Amino acid sequence: MAPSEISIEPIESIQPMNFQIDQMRTKQVADRYGIQYTSLHNRMTKLGIKPTRQGRESYLGASDIELLDRLDEHLKNNGTFDNFAIEQGDAIPFVIEKSSSSELVKTKGASNTSIQSIQQDGLVEALALIARAQYDVLTPQKTLKEATEEGFLLTSEQVGSILGYSKNTVSSWDTETIKLGFRFHKLKEGSTVLWRVERV
Repeated sequence: MAPSEISIEPIESIQPMNFQIDQMRTKQVADRYGIQYTSLHNRMTKLGIKPTRQGRESYLGASDIELLDRLDEHLKNNGTFDNFAIEQGDAIPFVIEKSSSSELVKTKGASNTSIQSIQQDGLVEALALIARAQYDVLTPQKTLKEATEEGFLLTSEQVGSILGYSKNTVSSWDTETIKLGFRFHKLKEGSTVLWRVERV
């Protein structure tokens, strides 16, 4: 009986199996890149990635790990956060001006969490810039003038908000304290400290 022929496939032709990573602990991800957790946290913050908590451990999903993988490769090739595009392909990094830290914005296809986080940060900063530009530096004096003319009694919290002091600091003032050309008379209404204001 003739022996059966066995076909042996060359090792080179065998394709490696692709393993899909569903999730990893954040510590494992830091070890994956050979960095400390603080560095990983900084990268996640830049990309708007928030790990999910499961008990006492924090985990990252497959899409977040893929994004961090691309960032790690980008940084190892002498790239920076500023010129890293979140979405592969036809994307342009966007840097918000007058910001102490550069924010990355994708042009298409990145996770909603990443883009929403960056957009919210940019919106808050933009509103703060507008508020500072429109702020009247005489607002405290004008507010105190109105309180004087209308005979308003102000709480310590209100006075602190007008002048930029804490409630406890204002409450500790002696009566007849003078600030910005106004005298503050300390009064008691039950257990509440109130202030009557008059021009000096």
